[in-house]
Amino acid sequence: MNNNNLPDIEERFTEPKGWRWHHFQREQGRKIRFGSVFPDSIPDAVIVCLQGVREFSEKYFEVARWCLDNNFAFWIMDWAGQGKSTRYIPSNPQKRHNGDFQKDVDDLHYFILEYIKHSSVHPDKGRIPMAMLGHSMGAHIGLRFLHDYPEFFECAAFSAPMAGLKVFENTPSKLASCATSICNTLMGKSYIPHGQDWINELPLADKTLTADPVRSLIHNQWCKAEESLRCGDVTFGWVHQAHKSCLKLQKKTFHGAIKTPCIFGIPAHEHLVDNNISLKIAKNMQNTTVHNYPESYHEVLMEKDAIRDDFLEQFYSLVNKMIIERPDTLKPF
Repeated sequence: MNNNNLPDIEERFTEPKGWRWHHFQREQGRKIRFGSVFPDSIPDAVIVCLQGVREFSEKYFEVARWCLDNNFAFWIMDWAGQGKSTRYIPSNPQKRHNGDFQKDVDDLHYFILEYIKHSSVHPDKGRIPMAMLGHSMGAHIGLRFLHDYPEFFECAAFSAPMAGLKVFENTPSKLASCATSICNTLMGKSYIPHGQDWINELPLADKTLTADPVRSLIHNQWCKAEESLRCGDVTFGWVHQAHKSCLKLQKKTFHGAIKTPCIFGIPAHEHLVDNNISLKIAKNMQNTTVHNYPESYHEVLMEKDAIRDDFLEQFYSLVNKMIIERPDTLKPF
């Protein structure tokens, strides 16, 4: 990274020592950027972090440092359409567009098969188990991945999982599907109403996402320093694909087939995803525990210490229970 473009932030939000950047190529020349970091000793687990929409890997440096403090390896990738991965609309790369979400699931599968899986085997220890940590859209893709590929992860924790879009909370699903399909056909690459490119004019603490006065600034501080990280609002095409993918996840036969032990962290002050659908899905999944956070806004991992720390402690307890205490039960890749 160009040190001239580093934002003026606390050390806990900066690139951890030993961090490595890489990228891989996908079909049609799409480039996916990813990063990783490893503790000094053999890791107890490998954490794969799945970011939310419009986010980027730099935003999760603090989480990566938490992983290192707990002797976990950490991997993260920028989804296509955001961060420093290939954007969908060359004429305006800030528009957060999307193709079928199956492509994101496929990108994650390729990422794990080609890179993470090989690094998760140690000559002395053998297989190092894997755990998933996903936020919002990343949680959505993660759940779809757990359904399609149950053999890779021992457990997962999801904050504010995107099981449904809040905007359609009171709209019949067939009507919402019809509306998003028409909008996608007519103006799929256009911003949704009031959508725009990234601007650095947010209040000091944007309480629609987090009430933490410091963490609420991190996203914009990085975007201000690194123009290539900037991402505007979503397009009608993104909404169409997200809604279609949510309907797939909402099918009881689909999410009910997920057996991986999971945690759902549900923030009460939520305006982006539909908590009621997330709670219904969690109830139908056999091994899912819900933790409600009455004081939290959407970005649980960027929240005040009491909220963030509790969610990470719950995640650590699950990792400890499923991985560290039961190494003889690990599934083969």
